[in-house]
Amino acid sequence: MRLLLLLLFTALVTGGEAFAGPRVLVVTSERSGAHEETLGALRSALSPDISANDIEIVETRQLDNDMAAEARIIVTIGTQAAKAVGTRSPKQPVLNTLLPRDAYESLQATLPGQRSSAIFLDQPVQRQIALLAIALPDRATLALLTGPATEELARRLAYAARERQLRVNIEHVASNAEIYPALERLLAEPTMLLALPDSTVFNSYTIQNVLLTSYRNRSPLIGFSPAYVRAGALLALYSTPAQIARQAAEAVRSVLSGGGLPPPQSPREFEVATNPNVARSLGIELESGERIVARMRLRESQREAKP
Repeated sequence: MRLLLLLLFTALVTGGEAFAGPRVLVVTSERSGAHEETLGALRSALSPDISANDIEIVETRQLDNDMAAEARIIVTIGTQAAKAVGTRSPKQPVLNTLLPRDAYESLQATLPGQRSSAIFLDQPVQRQIALLAIALPDRATLALLTGPATEELARRLAYAARERQLRVNIEHVASNAEIYPALERLLAEPTMLLALPDSTVFNSYTIQNVLLTSYRNRSPLIGFSPAYVRAGALLALYSTPAQIARQAAEAVRSVLSGGGLPPPQSPREFEVATNPNVARSLGIELESGERIVARMRLRESQREAKP
């Protein structure tokens, strides 16, 4: 009888734990665009071994401490979601996605000791410079227009570019009014203008003027999303929501199986979009995005294989 009661008690406790709360709490900044795509791709990547019942999805404005306390791992989508979760200092491991590296590092500086990691939105600087070397081998000058949020990123890019024997010109701006004069100085001679994820410089109000100015000065713009290519950029290097979600799903499975979070990392998978019309207008011979990606992946695998 005692054994039967013990087994019954164990079953009740186990059952209670199974239904105490979600194994995965996903906090998203918004339910649209890339955030919604990443959310859908994450659910797909986690199935079928992690059911929909084990995943709870909330927006930042709906988040409360009880939700966070019940989860075994918290996944955030977007910078605002990362901030909202971080300020609650959860004891559970936190995996942040769809945020720039600089935003994550700034958040970590204010939240020491938190068990968290990230899959950055932005590409590693070495990969960005490799894109230029493969796609535009005849160009020797790189232009960077940076705002308050990307000065450190510009510094890392400049260092990597100079290692590849590229000349680098940098202009720093603090407001929209400073952008056009800075562009005129940067594009005084044909160059490559690499867009940085800084909303002070590159946003829906400024992008058309930036594109027109770079085009007029025969200096192709390289963006960080397919939207830039559709708007008139020559190239864009980016990772899709599905690619980031697959990488995030691996980390979630690791935690749920008793492992730890991986270190903060850049996206492993990536794509390149191209604009052949812009290439023809600028007299640039440009390979297809698929061919450029294949060459970049080969170069990365060779570098990783070196002792």
